[in-house]
Amino acid sequence: MTTTTTATGPFTVRAFLFGQDQPGSVEALVGPLDGSGAARQLLSGTTRRLTAAADEAVQREMATVIDSFLGMDLFDVAAGGWRKHAALTDAARRTRAAPGSEEVVALATHAITSRHRPYVDVLMDGVKIGTLDVGLDLTFRITGLVAVVRAAQLVAVRSGECVLQGSLSVQQILLAKRQGRLNLPGIWRLHAPLPLLHNEPPPPPPPPPPPGTAWTSGPRAR
Repeated sequence: MTTTTTATGPFTVRAFLFGQDQPGSVEALVGPLDGSGAARQLLSGTTRRLTAAADEAVQREMATVIDSFLGMDLFDVAAGGWRKHAALTDAARRTRAAPGSEEVVALATHAITSRHRPYVDVLMDGVKIGTLDVGLDLTFRITGLVAVVRAAQLVAVRSGECVLQGSLSVQQILLAKRQGRLNLPGIWRLHAPLPLLHNEPPPPPPPPPPPGTAWTSGPRAR
């Protein structure tokens, strides 16, 4: 079943995949890491045998590092796609050229795909024993988005709905997967305007008027 999610603060990848009420996903990751055998695959290449407690500690450390990748704000992820959207960047240029103006932009249904491939080098006694490859895939399918642009910045999201699909894998083994429906205005109450042209320099100022005769006026002598 797909549910609609609303948040009162930043909504992270962690909150989406593992639930808003869960303080952290480390505990949620330890079990799948152990069940998948991903950690054991790396440790099997060592000549030093670990106790069960040490093996569990290694898996927990791996889970902690993976969890650190999940603190990304989903709005920031989607913003990377919106900064490339022609309708928003065109509105940003027009509002920059006309100070004090504002545009309300309705976007057609569109998708934003974001793929992340961080990795963790695993060391034992200072020697690298392997690399833990992490895969995070996010797909936003957005409909009915109405955005407000002012001074080349996205300042508000007035309406819109998003179906978000996310998956997390380690060593190509799926650890978490979820699909949910997001209420965009409820999720993304902008704590600060989002610059849409942050990598684009402003246009040069207009050239000065050509030199000419300066005319002055005053009382005519009688």
